[in-house]
Amino acid sequence: MLSVNLRPYESADLPGVIKTYTDSIRSLAKSYYSREQIAAWAPIPPDAARWQERLAPLHTVVAESDGVLAGFASYTHAGYLDFLFTHPLFARCGVASRLYQHVESALLAVAAPCVMTHASLAARSFFDHHGFQLDAEECVEFRGAYLRRFAMHKRLSNERIA
Repeated sequence: MLSVNLRPYESADLPGVIKTYTDSIRSLAKSYYSREQIAAWAPIPPDAARWQERLAPLHTVVAESDGVLAGFASYTHAGYLDFLFTHPLFARCGVASRLYQHVESALLAVAAPCVMTHASLAARSFFDHHGFQLDAEECVEFRGAYLRRFAMHKRLSNERIA
């Protein structure tokens, strides 16, 4: 089993977060989207200032394995899961599930009624597996390219069923 440590994001993690995001999209999503869509979604070079701006209002947690950033998740206490990405070297090793479980626990702790996200074609099955319901299929413009994604949600409850 892969040993993963979850911890709060620090500003020094920004390059690793950007790399994880970019590498994940360019590797794990490439069979779902065209070359033009991937280039629009994860441009090279990335805009670090834009990333700082995007992450500033979010709660972000990173997953590390032997000092390497294996993934990250960013969310709001209102229940919006904005980012959930795993570096391709750590794909299908449970990193995304650990990150998601952390987010769900944090949202339960602040009594958020549900968690919402916009899942890519590549991530849809992950969210289905974790109990999310489909709200709508969308086609959104991203730097001149149109990408299919899914608005999804999962109801949260502190109540345990006996």
